[in-house]
Amino acid sequence: MIETRQILQILVMFMIVQFFGLLLASMLFSGATYQQVVSAQVVSSATGVLFYAIYIVVVAAALMLILRIYKGDKLFILIEGGVVFLTAFFVFLIISGELTSSTLFTVFGTGVTTNFIIGVIAAFALVVAKNRWQSLRNTTAIIASVGVGVVLGVSFGFIVALIFMAIIAVYDFIAVFITKHMVTMAQAMSSRNLAFLIGVNEIEAIPKSEFSSSQVREFNKETKGKLTGTVKKLYMQGLLPVAARIELGTGDLAIPLMVAVSAYSVNLNFTLSFFVIGGAVFGLILTTFILRRYKRALPAIPPLLFGVFVGVIAYTIIFGMRI
Repeated sequence: MIETRQILQILVMFMIVQFFGLLLASMLFSGATYQQVVSAQVVSSATGVLFYAIYIVVVAAALMLILRIYKGDKLFILIEGGVVFLTAFFVFLIISGELTSSTLFTVFGTGVTTNFIIGVIAAFALVVAKNRWQSLRNTTAIIASVGVGVVLGVSFGFIVALIFMAIIAVYDFIAVFITKHMVTMAQAMSSRNLAFLIGVNEIEAIPKSEFSSSQVREFNKETKGKLTGTVKKLYMQGLLPVAARIELGTGDLAIPLMVAVSAYSVNLNFTLSFFVIGGAVFGLILTTFILRRYKRALPAIPPLLFGVFVGVIAYTIIFGMRI
């Protein structure tokens, strides 16, 4: 049973990614002209979108192959470390650039050595800290998601970003409901506590009467002689402890942020971006309602995309947007 407080925690983390990402984007775009913003959008065609879509499929296939032939943890820890380092480096580079009064178009110029060193040290420290304290998984995943979302948002034009999100939504649906390889990957990442997911776990005590006799026998078989403390006391009272878990992938965090950041180029302000984020939050709430109803793994990108479109339509009705 997914608890309301778990949903609220996921929503809070989701919004932290979105608004922290917009804050970093505002640092990047500070003082930039329209031409500079547009010139940074290196993905502005169907070819570019197709390349990224194929890239995601290839990476997913490679990970599934690794999962089939490799049962250890060290390789996945190395992959996690590399991804976190690269994404966090960009986040810390932007922050360092802001602290040294650099912008997107000067951060790689004057003061680049200082900014680069600070970014490398901070990103490396985050990787080390995550491996030392596994409880930092959510924090690390949030920072990594912000890095991916901002980088893609700067690189994508707004319409192209929407098209890319639509393609990812189709892929997400297929990967969860048809091939189901996304569920397999999520379980593998979750079991290894890798920073490719954010999650909230809780234990709920449910009366034995709500379980079938076979489920109770299976529980007794797996926990025979292992129950202690509070759990044992609950069992003696006729209650079974059940784990309630809700998780969200870093892609589900980063893709809406990508669209929100790319929306800046429409009018050189973040008004549309806020509507995109508001729609994405609505889409995530919709996802949690469906999750509580059906209690099974769900693709988050399709309802998020629906919410984003609702936000864009609302903005168009209010402001008469011309794209």
